[in-house]
Amino acid sequence: MKEKISITLDKNLIAEIDSFVDGFRIRNRSQAIEFLLRKSVSERKTAVILAGGPEEKLKVRGIYKPLLEYEGKAAIEHIVKNLRKYRFGEIYIIGRKRVLSDIFKVLGDGSDFGVELKYIEEKPEKPVTKQDTARTLKLLNGRIKKPFLCLYCDVLFDFDLHALWNFHLKTASIATLVVKTSPQPHKWGNIELEGESIVEFVEKPKKAKNYLVFSGIFAASPEIFSQSGNSLEYEVFPRLAKKRMLAGYVISGFCEHVDKLSL
Repeated sequence: MKEKISITLDKNLIAEIDSFVDGFRIRNRSQAIEFLLRKSVSERKTAVILAGGPEEKLKVRGIYKPLLEYEGKAAIEHIVKNLRKYRFGEIYIIGRKRVLSDIFKVLGDGSDFGVELKYIEEKPEKPVTKQDTARTLKLLNGRIKKPFLCLYCDVLFDFDLHALWNFHLKTASIATLVVKTSPQPHKWGNIELEGESIVEFVEKPKKAKNYLVFSGIFAASPEIFSQSGNSLEYEVFPRLAKKRMLAGYVISGFCEHVDKLSL
């Protein structure tokens, strides 16, 4: 919900603000001011790492996925260092007790990595749906009141998060999914794009329409917490796509699940 306010600004500053109006993503002065304020307020940006769900489902070869080694370090170390590189200084990690305990042994409070880590324990709940990712994320409802980045605990990446972040802030979408191509799109969330809008999201379809898939990384606004449903992939994302409230950001950079890389 937006509120109308009145402010007085220097003429030169107004001219600078107006220079951001491109007639496309930013159509007027009001949107330009909102965009710049969001960017300024979020300089110490927030990220969320989802490591929820039953512990056994997170294990590969007896090791939790975020602790699988890649290039000599645990995947979760690569993730946190990359987030810090792009100025995500406040990072929430959500998971069951044993998962968080093992992650803490590697990361501690985050001070050695130049970030502030906040561990949020997820309690087992019933009934368990196919993927309770939305239920897990909603544990942060009320804690996060500004746009944030969210990623799954087993996703390694190397692309420009600044570009993704600025793209999301300029959209009117509730969430912006990072989209990549896959030779096996039926194994992931298959995405249909029209311009920058995702118009259809189908998790693990029997027959995929194209090779575009959800990478496991997305930027979101706090409005996502109020969306009904326990699963992002099976409920929230498909519904937002139908409402044209889901954007897609296509990347060509590196983004892969660690268990595919650590065989």
